[in-house]
Amino acid sequence: MKNNKYFLLIIAFNLIILSCNDDDDSFMNINEPINNTVMGCTNTDAANYNPNATEDDGSCIVLGCVDPAATNFNSEATNDDGSCEYSTSYLLNGEWMIVSLEYSTEIDLSFLEQIIGFNPGNQELSGEANDAGVWTFQYPEYLYSNNLNFNTETITIIAFDIPSIPIDVSSNGTWELVNNDTNLLTTDDLTGVSSTYNILSIQTDMIFMNGIIPFSQEIMGFDVDLQIEVEMQLQKQ
Repeated sequence: MKNNKYFLLIIAFNLIILSCNDDDDSFMNINEPINNTVMGCTNTDAANYNPNATEDDGSCIVLGCVDPAATNFNSEATNDDGSCEYSTSYLLNGEWMIVSLEYSTEIDLSFLEQIIGFNPGNQELSGEANDAGVWTFQYPEYLYSNNLNFNTETITIIAFDIPSIPIDVSSNGTWELVNNDTNLLTTDDLTGVSSTYNILSIQTDMIFMNGIIPFSQEIMGFDVDLQIEVEMQLQKQ
């Protein structure tokens, strides 16, 4: 009987110790701070935005235009997505080669009468030329220079071949864009003559435009004035 009492006392003592340990654990758990921080991208505009993130970890990927020169530059973008857009003035800046040119004009050949024996009158002069010159645009200074340099195709009138005419026109001056940047207006510093060109298409490395280039030159001892209609393909150098 006495042994049973000791046995019961030992069991009771162990239960008390276990109870105290449980109370201590509960006390420690109550006072221990709970960390609910979720690291991730908190920028709602980012491609990898994490709606569950509570603290930004600097991993955000924002797609957009990263070039400050572009009209749609995004200061928050971290990765360029190829969407950059540029003003026509910005795209024009630089040196451009006239890689191909189509020309058309009407020329008065009456001055050839004393040479070929009859008056050929006005004749259509048209054709194509490659590597026909160069344009240079300076932006934001709005200055330009150009040189149009090519030979026309020969003209056959009855049995007479009129030799090709060397076209060599240079100009320097100022330029501006008008009509919502669809027209290029140039003004020559020396003559004050203005010329307008239609910008048909413009990209970072290619321009298609047309217009009229005034041309004055002495041919075979005679002064010839022409208004040459041109359509040009320019490639950036």
